[in-house]
Amino acid sequence: MRAVICESFSGSQGLVFKDVETPGLGKGLVRIRVHYASVSYAITLMVAGQYQRKFALPFVPGTEVAGVVLECANDVGNVKPGDRVAAILDCGAFAEEAVADASNVYHIPHGFPLSKAVGIPLSFGTAATALTKARLGSGQTILVTGAGGALGSAAIRVAKTKGARVIAAASSADKLRAAIAAGADYGVNYLQEDLKAKVKAITEGRGVDIVFDPVGGELFETLIRSTAVDGVVLCLGFASGTIPKVPANLLLLKNLSLIGVNFSEYIGWGASDRRHEFAGQVQGLMSWLFTEASNGAIEVPEPQIYQFDEVISALGSIADRRAIGKIAIKIN
Repeated sequence: MRAVICESFSGSQGLVFKDVETPGLGKGLVRIRVHYASVSYAITLMVAGQYQRKFALPFVPGTEVAGVVLECANDVGNVKPGDRVAAILDCGAFAEEAVADASNVYHIPHGFPLSKAVGIPLSFGTAATALTKARLGSGQTILVTGAGGALGSAAIRVAKTKGARVIAAASSADKLRAAIAAGADYGVNYLQEDLKAKVKAITEGRGVDIVFDPVGGELFETLIRSTAVDGVVLCLGFASGTIPKVPANLLLLKNLSLIGVNFSEYIGWGASDRRHEFAGQVQGLMSWLFTEASNGAIEVPEPQIYQFDEVISALGSIADRRAIGKIAIKIN
């Protein structure tokens, strides 16, 4: 089969196309013919050797696919050959065929496009998990950073299903337009506007109930200062490249809750593999997300699609933060 191989931790320069053997099918595994594979910021870190999970070279990058089941191990009962599925992988998505643990394979409803389905497990799974932890409810106001990206867009769309009011923060006009199209009620360009002042004006001085932040960096303290008393700050990552230091006195003074959200822990990517411990929880979440997406309650947009030969360009659009929304590779 044809696959992208990471031969050195030098970013896109270390990637080559090769014909390789199909991966073996061990206990509890499912073989999938890959139609689409998603591209994410995490993958740019993986191929540069900067991600928290290290892979032995050489390896096939990519962690999320949508396609059709080709084969299942004898002990797999939740899917069968011919099923249309989305799956989360440890790696191996940038190939014509991929193998996933059955606990991380999810049914796609009849008629729902594979191209849209590939963007649901990681982005929407992470967003929904975070907003559940924050107990987001109807009438609350949430501030979403990185609002033009796949995760921020997913957070906006899930928040609107909960009846929340959404303030989107992003670094360009194009990204803000995408956030408004996703359902955000307000948009703030934090590079050109005073984010705290804008938030206070929108909320009539109160501040937001919840902050959803996958960006980190210098903006983080401003986000904390933009919350209401008893607010919740969700820390989901550091796309800025900088891990912020938290002024604990601000948490104390405003009775704030700071919650880290590492969806990876639930899908087997943590320090120890606990995917089977959380399989029921994650399968239930995915069933809800795909049902809501299929019936239109959550609008899942078509991703920006690159051809298989364009995978390096796709990764580049993520690495330099040009990408808006979800990026996917069409493989079969």
